[in-house]
Amino acid sequence: MSHLEKALSLSNKLYQTNFINRFEEFKKTGKSRPYVIELDPTTACNLACHGCISASLLNQGGFKRDRIKELAKEFYEIGVKAVVLIGGGEPMAHPEFGTIVDYFYENDIHVGVTSNGTLIDKYLNSLAYHTKWVRISVDAGSEEVFQKYRPHISGKSQFNKVINGMKKLSKTRKGKLGYSFLILEKSDDNKIFLETNAVDIYNAAILAKDIGCDYFEVKPSFDEFHYLNDTSNVSKIVKEQLFKIKDLETEKFKIISPFTLERTLQGEKKQIKNYKRCLTAEMRAVFSPSGAYVCPYHRGNSNLKIGDPNTESLKEIWYGSKRKEIMAKLDPSKHCQFHCIRHETNKVLEKFSNSKAENKVEEYDRFI
Repeated sequence: MSHLEKALSLSNKLYQTNFINRFEEFKKTGKSRPYVIELDPTTACNLACHGCISASLLNQGGFKRDRIKELAKEFYEIGVKAVVLIGGGEPMAHPEFGTIVDYFYENDIHVGVTSNGTLIDKYLNSLAYHTKWVRISVDAGSEEVFQKYRPHISGKSQFNKVINGMKKLSKTRKGKLGYSFLILEKSDDNKIFLETNAVDIYNAAILAKDIGCDYFEVKPSFDEFHYLNDTSNVSKIVKEQLFKIKDLETEKFKIISPFTLERTLQGEKKQIKNYKRCLTAEMRAVFSPSGAYVCPYHRGNSNLKIGDPNTESLKEIWYGSKRKEIMAKLDPSKHCQFHCIRHETNKVLEKFSNSKAENKVEEYDRFI
């Protein structure tokens, strides 16, 4: 199994010695410490994407310059091992983006970035030398399709800027580079299907390989409550495109499709869970300008908001009464019937909670 394949297997990553030690600490003391934080530097975005799942979370401000630097220090002090810079907005739109990436790197906190790629040039050195991975959401393989689904707020296409930025990053980077393609479709006012970007999957995969990406990922879209969207209108097109791109895969270039893509093509809308607690939420959380939340699926959900990182420290939030109350009532079998990428992780952690983990391996990827 290649390093990339190992890194993409979330359940396998749980057997790394450093993570197991952290989980054993939680079992022994009853007090967890966050291992990974998803940090939304800002909710501002320079694109106006069709079907944006974060539309309701946009333009709610961003962390102030001093506060985001304070948060970075708090992450280090409590023992956070990795940070994903992501968000409802574009993380690179924050003026301190480069500063915090460099700070995390200098303090041995691994950094991953999910971005629309329009500002790669501005932070090329930080992205190239101080991140473990960068995943760019492109959702197209041609300027025509890109402009339909990922228009800039100015109306001017950013496609060539994104692709050229990715090419520059590919030449200098130390970490992994991914090209993400989210399946989208457009309908008229009567919800009659009109078109889909899925016709561009093959073109996008060829482009990703030409850029020098490590992988090309095809993902299904979700509604605002994180349930898989119906793909019956586009399933034939998607399957044909996926069949075509198989031959592009090599040892150095992987084609990835998460389990959710298979589920949505099969028409499975819900994911049944038989466990009553989310142990992943003892190791991960989301910090956003609108609040801190138990996980990205509940970003913006006031009922599962564990604190306010604008005014409270990480320790105050993590060990506060609000989070304790929410963790006690959070029941994945009731509150998380959507397809959760951490489902298999939770099943493994349930096993770990009842017995000691065996077959430990040395650290190779902190993004559990």
